Order: sequence, then structure tokens, then C-alpha cells
Amino acid sequence: MAVYNEIGIGRWNRFIQKITDIKGSPPARQLMSEIGFVHQIFHGAENRYLESWDRFGLSFQVGAVAANESALQLRNPAGSNVIAVFEKVEIANVNAAASQFFVSSGPGADLAVPQAPGTNIWRLDPRGRLSPTLLLSTQNTTPAVASLLAQTGNVLMPANTTYDSIQDAIHEFPTLPGESMRIVCNNVNTALAVCLMWRERFLEPSERT
Repeated sequence: MAVYNEIGIGRWNRFIQKITDIKGSPPARQLMSEIGFVHQIFHGAENRYLESWDRFGLSFQVGAVAANESALQLRNPAGSNVIAVFEKVEIANVNAAASQFFVSSGPGADLAVPQAPGTNIWRLDPRGRLSPTLLLSTQNTTPAVASLLAQTGNVLMPANTTYDSIQDAIHEFPTLPGESMRIVCNNVNTALAVCLMWRERFLEPSERT
């Protein structure tokens, strides 16, 4: 039987049970109905797993090809029922001249060269899944690679410098099923080097629409 202010998202109860080592039935079946006292406890990245998040990182370089642009993309397959949130998008200009880079997100098919699952990807917490849901693809085979629907970064970088597109937690952006994150170098014959971090979890029923 349902209770007043019942909580329908099971991962919150699992988190409370794991972080406090509570035994037995769910410790928080419902929200408080009156004013309550709350004492904040330390909460960091090491608790993401307890909240049902899996965290991953990627380091990859797309080589320069004469007359062609370089690009890299991570795609969340349609129907995956997974939400990914990018925490770090660092671009390195490893070239001898200034170069312009675009970061964009939105619907998009894989780039020309799909990479094998797990290529240059590592999990940031060994308690989580071994491999991510996102699929990696790259390209340096065409003169121009289009950005996706929403541009989230546009930077002109001097030679041999790095730039982090996410400067604050509010800059993090979600990638839902059927969506992608793409980085394109706007200069031909230019290498693209990136370091990425993101987290993934399954969508709750109330989040799917």
C-alpha cells in the first residue's frame, strides 16, 4: 500500500542504505511532511557510484590529414535508456599554429571511423561498469565536418596550449539517448587531441518524457 509522500525512485533509498550501512527495509520511504532538521555530510565524486552513476574518461588524438578536418564524437545510442553528463571537455592544440575548435551537441550519426568499444576509454571508479554506453567515432577523411545542432564551445587556441570547455559545474551538459557530443577542428591538416570525462546512469521512468 502506498504511503503519504512516498518516494518512487529506488536509487535514493539505495544511496542512503549504502552510504550509512543501514540494514533491513528501505530507510526513507517517504518525504518529510513537516519542517525537518538536516545536517549536511561530506559529499564528493567518490559517492557518485552510490547514487548509481558510472564515471568514465577518454584520451584520444585524431591525426592530421592534408586538406581534411579532424573530428571526434561520442554518441548515446537511441533506446539506451541512459543519460550521460559531460564533466570535462579538454582540447589540446598540439599543432604548430593557432587553430579553431568547435564543441557541439545534438542528434548525429557516427562519424566516418567508428572506434572499437572501450578504445582509449577507462572507468574512473572500479566499482562501476567496465565499459560506457557512449560510442566513439572519429573522422579526418573530408574537407569539412559539420557541427551538431547546439554549439557549446568555440575557441581559437594558440599553438601548444590546452582549453577546458567546462569551467564550472553549471557548464556540464547532458547527452540523452539519440544525442551526441562532437568536437571539430575548423582548420584542415590539423590534429585534434582531447581529454574527456563523463558520468552515466539509467533514466528513471519519470525522466523518459
